[in-house]
Amino acid sequence: MSERKLLRNVVRCLKCNTVIESKHRHDFVWCECKAIFTDGGINYIKRGGDLEAMVDLSEYSEVEQ
Repeated sequence: MSERKLLRNVVRCLKCNTVIESKHRHDFVWCECKAIFTDGGINYIKRGGDLEAMVDLSEYSEVEQ
């Protein structure tokens, strides 16, 4: 059995084409046009705003258990 571990918390805004990354637990980041945000670093993913204008670019690794 394997589990995914979050390596990078990254999204792209389709409205302003900005790529944003939350790098630590309380790193709340907006895109340039304030349409989307991400938060949580690699500890958790919290996203909001216009979710239809968001593309998830996050990176994961497979961890065997």
